[in-house]
Amino acid sequence: MSVGQNTELKSGSGPGRSVTAICVQPIGVDLVAATAFDTLARKMGHGNSLESLRRETVWLLSFGCEPARAAALTAALAVNTGIFVNPNTHRHVVVAPADSIPHGVAEGREAVGVGLWTYDDPQVRPIESAVRERTGVTELVTLKKMTLWWPRMWRSEAGERSSTDAILSMVATRSRKEGLLANPHSEGWYLVESPQTPAMMLAVLEDTEKRLDSFSA
Repeated sequence: MSVGQNTELKSGSGPGRSVTAICVQPIGVDLVAATAFDTLARKMGHGNSLESLRRETVWLLSFGCEPARAAALTAALAVNTGIFVNPNTHRHVVVAPADSIPHGVAEGREAVGVGLWTYDDPQVRPIESAVRERTGVTELVTLKKMTLWWPRMWRSEAGERSSTDAILSMVATRSRKEGLLANPHSEGWYLVESPQTPAMMLAVLEDTEKRLDSFSA
C-alpha cells in the first residue's frame, strides 16, 4: 500500500458501532465449489434436486465510528490493501451498514443460502491485526469471516419447502452420506432466506457463539 493510500485509511472518531461487509466471489471456475457440487450431486445422491452450487466469502467488519466513515473505510480496505480482495481472481461488493447483503437470483446468488463460519477461525486474528497495524484503522472493533453457499435447486412440484428441506440435508455432516458443507463440531451455520444487513449477520454469529460459551461454562 502506498503512503497516499495509507493516509486515506488513517483513524477518525465517532460514536456507535457500524457493521459493514465485503462480499467476495471468485472469477472463473471455483474448484472448491465444483468439488463440493460433484460430491453432493454424484456421490451423495442430490443430483435430482441440486442444479448448481456457488460459493461466496463475506467479511463482516464492525467499527466504532459513524456509518458513513465505516463504509468509506471498508471500501478503501477492499480496494487498496490486498488483504480481502485480489482483483486478479476476485470480484467484490462493499455493503454499507444500512444496506443488505446481496440476495436472490443475481450474480450466482439464490433464494436460499447457507451462511457458515468457523469457530475461532485461525485466519481472522492475523488479518484483524493487519488491518489495525498496517493500515492504521484503529476503529475496527470486530472482524468475522463467513462463507455463503448458494445452492440452485431444480424446480420441483413439491415447491419451496421441499427445496429448503433438501438444502438442509446437504449442510451439517452427520455421516458419509448426509451433510457436507458444515462440520457441526467446528462450524456454525444457518439458512439465509431473506436479505440481511451486515449487522444482522454479525448478530447471528455472536449470539450463536455466546450460547455455545454458556453451555461450556
